[in-house]
Amino acid sequence: MRKHLASLDGLRGVAALAVVGSHFENLSGIELHLQGAGAAVDFFFVLSGFVIALAYERRLESGLSWAAYMRIRLERLYPAIFGALIVGLIVSAAAGDPMSVALAAQFFLLPVVFGPAVHGGELFPLNGPQWSLFWELAANAAHAALLRWLTTPALLVIMAMAAAALIYASVHFGSLDVGWSRQNWWGAAPRVIYSFCMGLLLFRLDARGFRAPAAPYLLIAAILAACMVRWFPSLGLFWLRDVVVVLAVLPALVAVAINSPVPARLTGVAAWLGALSYPLYAIHVPILRTFEIGLDPLDGPIQTALWWAALVATLVLAALFERFYDAPIRRWLAARRGKAQAGAGRPNLE
Repeated sequence: MRKHLASLDGLRGVAALAVVGSHFENLSGIELHLQGAGAAVDFFFVLSGFVIALAYERRLESGLSWAAYMRIRLERLYPAIFGALIVGLIVSAAAGDPMSVALAAQFFLLPVVFGPAVHGGELFPLNGPQWSLFWELAANAAHAALLRWLTTPALLVIMAMAAAALIYASVHFGSLDVGWSRQNWWGAAPRVIYSFCMGLLLFRLDARGFRAPAAPYLLIAAILAACMVRWFPSLGLFWLRDVVVVLAVLPALVAVAINSPVPARLTGVAAWLGALSYPLYAIHVPILRTFEIGLDPLDGPIQTALWWAALVATLVLAALFERFYDAPIRRWLAARRGKAQAGAGRPNLE
């Protein structure tokens, strides 16, 4: 039984860096050509389905209760969510957001964690990427609750329906960069359901010995990075490109990566990227918006240079956030829960 797949760590890091780059591009105006980085979220959900099944399906089948499982997942995800929301609230107030008082009230009532916000265009205005973390928890909860009925044929039927809805959403909105706003909120469901179930399916196929051939690890990473770019924008076929990437390319990359070892010289880098990926994803937008407040009054080469420095600083601050806040709190929570309940090994739990 696999316990931890180092090959998935580095790829998760590549996807997280692409998301950061796309938001950096939007806020700074500096072209990085990462308009397709929304597909990183679909990649995260495929990974999540696989590694959650790897770490927990047998435990759930052996008696781990739904409540105990959800506690484990909340302990894994919530510390970073909470920290990012605090930073986002501070940034909102510093920016003079007239809704900061309402956002503060909502924050302390916690619907920003368990349900979408009702302010403005973004569902989670304090920290936009949190929409996907909300759906991550929803997918985890549904998977654990329905596991006894989630046979492989049932998974295939669910995935077929989700794929049809996903194609419709892509045609309707012109792309699959959906799910994060009040205008396109319903597009999140087919994205999450299809990709998470695909991860579950890949786990079951792998457990039964049906495995994709290995490939050079750097080639897999390069193809994943290429998926974050929308090639040939003049054609305007973003909806088709996104459908192909989400339905076929990203699952294929995960299937191949599962059996592709990380070169020895890259194991440290892959492990670091894996550890950084979730805290970086969770907190980068509030950090970048903090820099935006200070850099907006500037212009020209000075502003550009400072924006690049801000990008580096965001990575450094996310690493510090992971080392001195997120990881220690999770270790403390796991210790409280007890070593017996913490599980064996260190699964990829993003």
